[in-house]
Amino acid sequence: MNWARMLLGVWLLLGAFPASGAEAATVEVWLARDGRAQQAVVIGERASGRVRAAAEELADYLGRIAGTEFAVQQGDGASGLAVGVLTDFPALATGVAFDPADPLRREQYLLRTHPQGAWLLGATELAVEHAVWDFLYRLGYRQFFPGEKWEVVPTLPDLRLAVDCLEAPAYHARRIWYGHGPLPSRVEGHRQWSARNRVVQGFRLHSSHSYEAIIAANRQAFEARPEFYALVDGQRRTTGGDIKFCISNPDLRKLVVDHAVREMQASPDRDSISMDPSDGGNWCECRPCAAMGSISDRVLTLANEVAEAINALELGDRYVGIYAYGFHCPPPSIEVHPKVIVSATAGFLRGGYTLEQVIRGWQARGAVMGVYDYFSVMPWDWDMPGQARASRPWYMAETIPEFHGMNVRFHDAESSDNWGPNGLGYYVAARILWDLDQADRVDEIIDDFLCRAFGPAREPLAEFYRLIDGDNRPLLSENLVGRMYRSLAEGRRRAAGDHSILGRIDDLILYTRYVERKLQGDPLGALRHCHRIRDGGMVHFRAMWPWRHAHGVKLETIPNDWLQEKPYEPAEIVAMLEAGIEANRPVEFTPVAFSQDLVPVTPLNLPEMPTGSLGDLYQRHGRQGGFDLVTWLDEPGEIELQVTGGLIAHYRDRGHVKINLHSPQELTLQPVAHDESVPPDGQERTVTLRTPHAGLHRLELRDGGDASRLVWQDGQPMTLPCSPESGGPPVHGAWTLYFYVPRGTREVAGYLNHASGRLLDGAGAEVLALTEIEVPGYFNVPVPEGQDGQLWRVERSRARLMLMTVPPYLARNERELLLPREVVEAESGKAER
Repeated sequence: MNWARMLLGVWLLLGAFPASGAEAATVEVWLARDGRAQQAVVIGERASGRVRAAAEELADYLGRIAGTEFAVQQGDGASGLAVGVLTDFPALATGVAFDPADPLRREQYLLRTHPQGAWLLGATELAVEHAVWDFLYRLGYRQFFPGEKWEVVPTLPDLRLAVDCLEAPAYHARRIWYGHGPLPSRVEGHRQWSARNRVVQGFRLHSSHSYEAIIAANRQAFEARPEFYALVDGQRRTTGGDIKFCISNPDLRKLVVDHAVREMQASPDRDSISMDPSDGGNWCECRPCAAMGSISDRVLTLANEVAEAINALELGDRYVGIYAYGFHCPPPSIEVHPKVIVSATAGFLRGGYTLEQVIRGWQARGAVMGVYDYFSVMPWDWDMPGQARASRPWYMAETIPEFHGMNVRFHDAESSDNWGPNGLGYYVAARILWDLDQADRVDEIIDDFLCRAFGPAREPLAEFYRLIDGDNRPLLSENLVGRMYRSLAEGRRRAAGDHSILGRIDDLILYTRYVERKLQGDPLGALRHCHRIRDGGMVHFRAMWPWRHAHGVKLETIPNDWLQEKPYEPAEIVAMLEAGIEANRPVEFTPVAFSQDLVPVTPLNLPEMPTGSLGDLYQRHGRQGGFDLVTWLDEPGEIELQVTGGLIAHYRDRGHVKINLHSPQELTLQPVAHDESVPPDGQERTVTLRTPHAGLHRLELRDGGDASRLVWQDGQPMTLPCSPESGGPPVHGAWTLYFYVPRGTREVAGYLNHASGRLLDGAGAEVLALTEIEVPGYFNVPVPEGQDGQLWRVERSRARLMLMTVPPYLARNERELLLPREVVEAESGKAER
């Protein structure tokens, strides 16, 4: 990604790259010339209040852009900027046939310029609003993040546009919403941002957990019939969390169906009703429920009956929403009613299924599919840089089209009101959710954001966003905070005098201060700071507060002195920035790059070393748990492993351990060996992998996040990558491993996330007590004379270590270590001399 590339010219004149695909722009129309309006905004005689409001908003923003006033008047749409539904202008011959009664087509709209003006026509009032905001977008208007501060209204006294396109969204429903909800002060900003970026539910899909609400609405019936509740451990479970139904009970199913019918009759305009179970386990253990089949079969049986009943009401097509999630993520054995929409969750999958397998499996039973992704979840990422999926714009560019390619048409994204670390990702996602072609233009979207939001400060702010981009795997440390502060200081210097830009940069300074306090191990101070900046939306205080006890904050209510604090003044923010720069020094070493073309270290004639240890458990990462190692075979043959799956007993329902052996010589790029024979039961089993190739291989192990252990024969080359890109050695528990310091190396430097263990040189002398490092953070030690060209070791550490000035590879001993070819070839010559 070229973050420094700026594409200013045509964007600032005409407002940006097209909003979707290829379009045949026909006639250019002048909207304003020399600061004078050339068109009026026109509405139909019978325009609804909502359409009139959209037209007035268009006129207001056109006036702000051109520096003049645009009138709103009634007309037939033949001239001026016609805003409305198609029936508002019956005389217009557009050649377009909208179907507002079709819930899956209600967001379609037409933008077309012509010699006398332009048409902004929608199938529905919602579509008209989309048309207005799209029209303004093409003129350079942006609402990057929620709130007036992050709104960009260009100044263009000469305003013109040529457009001819029929628009419809890639996904029928698109939501980027906040887990734990927004603060009251943030509700309207989020609503505006969603509307202006067309991230809305054109089709209102309800899929949230529903069983508790059904019980609450029918409390008397459930109290009279305890057999409606799930039988768990021989008792009907009527209280506590995760309450489930005895779905095999026909009276229970009738009650639920009747409840759904009443709900639909009371709100006949609603598109759907949820029949998703309550979260968690505690499923009924009675024999009739077991006879129904899997938990997915039970959930679907109830959803199917509800779908059949509500579609007999003559209200038109009405749908039932459920998730494929947790215990009911595995595909069912029964057919899905055509009016049931199933949203597969991008996490909490059980039974060893991948997300694609869940989607394909439900589709094979006739399901209409959606997806529920986790863009940001407070207890997972804590609003820290680069930790959430939303911090990765390229994740959006990859997955949103990928899901659509699987015939998924509903997209729900659990997120947070944390626009400091994740705002750019949310904005990129919004663009792609409407138009998949935008996935190929992420660089342009980012450049447009940097150019318009930061103007002369675009280059240092490009560096800031590069630092926190999750695709760059930022290492949480004093170094990162120091570089964040410095890029913002340079941005502030370049934007001096522009209060709009300075306001946005100040928001990011306040976010950086949160990161700093969090890394300082000051959870109370970090939380207090978050409360003070809560209305800016850089961090999600409302989501953070319920999780305060997890970090040792013992407050039960927000203290009165917090409530009295006012937002930071600009002078306070400048002082904060200066102090942050002084307190957070960037690292002073230069990382060294090494290849991934690894070979045995035999030519180096390294001394024999006592075998180290790996620790107990392997860490988890990605959508499912797993890790990669590299190994070597002198000739085609086999590798024998001892594998244990399911070390975390609570997660033993997530499927067998999957092991792939890859060789770079395999032209098909497919694994040369694959094994799924190890169940997640905590028992060790032997796995033999055969390969037709000699040389370097990559061993890939994936589990369901339940952790696995891998043991190989002593002396079998087996090396753990520990570069920043790899995330460090995938071990948990105390470990002792070796790495090589090439000849001529002057310093050993790296990063670790936990103060634990000792760093020993080739002579066995301690050169650094890792317990004394401020973590997470970097370390840097000089190489003592005569200790280059030696094996060093990290002893009894529990840290996730990343090496940055020496080859980033660890092994239990010299026989199992592989090193970059260029190092071995250079060093072996020196060894011979």
